Amino acid sequence: MAYSAYDGYGGQFGYPLQHSLSHGAPAYGIHPSEYGYQDPIYAGAYGENYPQGAYPIYTPQRTVSQFGRAYDDLDLRDPYYADRAYGAPYMRHRRHSMSRSLSRMGRPSLDGYRRMSSVVIKFKRKGGFRSGITLGEAMSDAHLSNNHDYSLYDLNADARGRIILKVKWTGYSPMTYELPVDTYDGRVELQTVARRIARACVHFLQLNFKPPEGQFTVLAALILRTTDELKVVSLGTGSKCLPATRLPKNGDALHDSHAEVLARRGAIRWLLEEIGRQCSQGPPYTSRWLTRNEDGQFALREGVNLDMYISTLPCGDASTRYLASFQDAEMAALKDSVKHSELPSNATSRGRNNYSLYGVMRTKPGRADSPPTLSMSCSDKIAAWNVLGIQGALASRLTAPIYVSRIVIGEVAPVMRDTVAADCTRALYARLHSIEGLPAPYRLNEPLIEFTSVAFAHSRYACDPPAASGCNDSLCWVSDSPRPREVLINGFRRGVSPKHRHDSKFRPILSKLALYVLYEEVRAKAGFAVSSPGTYCEAKNEASQYQAAKTSLKGPGGPFEGWVVSGQEWESFYIDGSLREEKPRK
Repeated sequence: MAYSAYDGYGGQFGYPLQHSLSHGAPAYGIHPSEYGYQDPIYAGAYGENYPQGAYPIYTPQRTVSQFGRAYDDLDLRDPYYADRAYGAPYMRHRRHSMSRSLSRMGRPSLDGYRRMSSVVIKFKRKGGFRSGITLGEAMSDAHLSNNHDYSLYDLNADARGRIILKVKWTGYSPMTYELPVDTYDGRVELQTVARRIARACVHFLQLNFKPPEGQFTVLAALILRTTDELKVVSLGTGSKCLPATRLPKNGDALHDSHAEVLARRGAIRWLLEEIGRQCSQGPPYTSRWLTRNEDGQFALREGVNLDMYISTLPCGDASTRYLASFQDAEMAALKDSVKHSELPSNATSRGRNNYSLYGVMRTKPGRADSPPTLSMSCSDKIAAWNVLGIQGALASRLTAPIYVSRIVIGEVAPVMRDTVAADCTRALYARLHSIEGLPAPYRLNEPLIEFTSVAFAHSRYACDPPAASGCNDSLCWVSDSPRPREVLINGFRRGVSPKHRHDSKFRPILSKLALYVLYEEVRAKAGFAVSSPGTYCEAKNEASQYQAAKTSLKGPGGPFEGWVVSGQEWESFYIDGSLREEKPRK
């Protein structure tokens, strides 16, 4: 019998259902946006058109060996290079008692990043007196007591030592998984079974999560294009960023989670990993997209172009006039009545203040009642990438500047496209025509601006009625990556408790620190001179040509002279995550 996988969703989130699996009864059905204290680490996707989940669907026709190490969760290896192991060997000796008391774990106190939940998924041994363990604990290092009490027969395992798990949730297609069961002296490694069931639940949540009712999100992607092939290298969703008062200094959280920023950071990750694959000591690998020049630097192959897709206009200067066209006369009169201080030349405006001015730099967010941030608008950032390239300072030491050749924008009515095209031309590159002193090979890039009528399913105006607020979660996905996707909230991975946020295993793959670690590893593989790494800020400053181009753009007399920067305070961390004041250098 074939077991159908998830093939779409219809209806809204329903009430939790219970499902018994012989001995033990895990509960399913918690709303993903309501995870409480010890919620699972799910990497989810917002819709069926996104890349599929991280965990394979097991069917009776396929064997475990076909799926690699997907459920070998005790063999914790480096997610990018398999020769670095962090965990214990796969098989673990049975335990007759708990390695730590769940009653002493307690619950992490609530903070600004998490919220209370009335429902928590738990695993509980049938007939046991304890309250059980949460899904997050089952996926981590909690061990079940009396794990030697069950045999394969007790769990109704088949002759191959596998069990069938069917997960149901009201309003969604059920999914069936086939899970391998490990034994020791004929007895089941129960904590391993619990961990694998937990991962199956997480996979189910990945494929079935979407923005809550009444909320929207923005989608952006970067695509490599040739005459006969398209390759999506990165994808991001989101419309949130951290206020200045909550920026972490260790580099392990994202300051800006707007879709365009996540897509660009994902492209940097793909670029570094692609270089690493090409320079690996393993089987020969030739990239279809990158080539290595005579000077040792990498670049896009001839005939390869980079396109950018955004489901709506980027925030900032490109969308100011477009958004103004949707406001009613009363709101327009109210904004006109607010007197803002005169904006000096090359200064930065906060949000939509001085919204009648065009061509000015703006910070996020647009709403005046939101806490101020140090993040520039996406219009300003895309314009900067049209001078500096999307590769950033670190990767500029390995690659030539990489520019976007075409930007495709959605959610613009045909009647407004001429006006919006003029705004995008001004905002994304034309206002930088005065730039001078750019060192070769940097230049002012002028991408084509195009529009699409294909609507993104979770955009503001695709909802009926139009969504009033943005989704707090952000999805990021990187092609060909060993850990391709994860969901972020407030700059951290969704579901990671505060005490684990600074653990390297739970670090966002697009954070400054994660990219710094990857850069140093790839730099060594590529044969570049390697010295003892300093701080992240020092590593960026060593890219002399990039910094010279950046000075031409944002330095005195540059068109972006008033650019707001977070500064060295948030970039003075070392490759191990320690801060300069915590680890003085000799």
